[in-house]
Amino acid sequence: MKFRAPLIIALITIMISTVGYMIISGVDLLRAFYMTILTVTTIGYGEMWNMDAKARIFNLAVMTFGVGSVMGYSIAVLINIVTSGEVKTIMRFRKMVSDISALKGHYIVFGMNDYVVHLIKEMKYYGIPVVVIDESEKLEEFAKEHEIRYYLQLNPTEENTLYLANVEAAVGAIVATSDDYKNLAITLTIKNVTTKNNIYPFFILALVKDDKFKEKLKLVGADYVETIPSIISKRVVILARKPPIFGEKSLLEEILFGEHTFIDIEELVVQPDSPIIGKTLKELDLRKRFGITVIAVKKSNGEVIFTPGGDLKIEPLDIMVIVAPKKKLEEAVRALFKGKITSRSAMLKRKIKERLNGLG
Repeated sequence: MKFRAPLIIALITIMISTVGYMIISGVDLLRAFYMTILTVTTIGYGEMWNMDAKARIFNLAVMTFGVGSVMGYSIAVLINIVTSGEVKTIMRFRKMVSDISALKGHYIVFGMNDYVVHLIKEMKYYGIPVVVIDESEKLEEFAKEHEIRYYLQLNPTEENTLYLANVEAAVGAIVATSDDYKNLAITLTIKNVTTKNNIYPFFILALVKDDKFKEKLKLVGADYVETIPSIISKRVVILARKPPIFGEKSLLEEILFGEHTFIDIEELVVQPDSPIIGKTLKELDLRKRFGITVIAVKKSNGEVIFTPGGDLKIEPLDIMVIVAPKKKLEEAVRALFKGKITSRSAMLKRKIKERLNGLG
């Protein structure tokens, strides 16, 4: 952008000089253009033809104005760019884009505020890479302070920003700026890009300040929208209803919010060709064999059976809600279910993996 003005001036100077030589000295276009370039670039091989006084006066003007505009101004702009650190900034930006292009399975986070800081810490804990996008000039300082490796100081509402953030290889986006109108525009941009490029599955999660924006963001494509006060309130209510008598936090709360990595609550979908179809929970003996407890079963007709008894028979497309140690669950899926039962999280991971593998 900074080279635009000297470039325009240089082109105008060269054009006027070339035409001037042709009119004043009556030479052809090639010789006139050649003389102009020799003069403006200060190469100076001498006169290309016998010039009269009129032509030499014009040549003086070309030397004075041409050299000053083309060489002097351009060099001044170049020095300014180098001394201001813009070259280093450009090189660093190119390196950042190159590093981001190698990412897979990351989330694109829009925003630069306190709750984004906590969000990124949690995602780091679970090993989820993130690319932070914000147009603030303080983004680099923010990234260094909070040890954010990938970030782009760009307009978050432009489609090209998403491509530079490697949206094709991302799992989803988290829209969490402090401006709800901007969140709306960003969500609309993301939905447009992912739809246009058939990027699926792709999840758009949003955090807004005002409740009235929740429905608006859902209408333009967000998969899940929540307010910060609402999230905090829900968690505090869990603590209020089940106070942590035996410790700082209740074990139930830690399991619900995924803070215990060794145990999980999962939904298992029974495939039509699963070997457990027709068997009762008692026959399967999941608790004794694998430490799995079935807390609910949802039938294909929508009926939900809580704390089912041992005589409950498993049918095709039943959804079993279970509490289980993660390692034991993986073992049970392999040994007992012969892979003919799918957890929602495993199904999601498989679809995302298929999409990412398709990128090459």
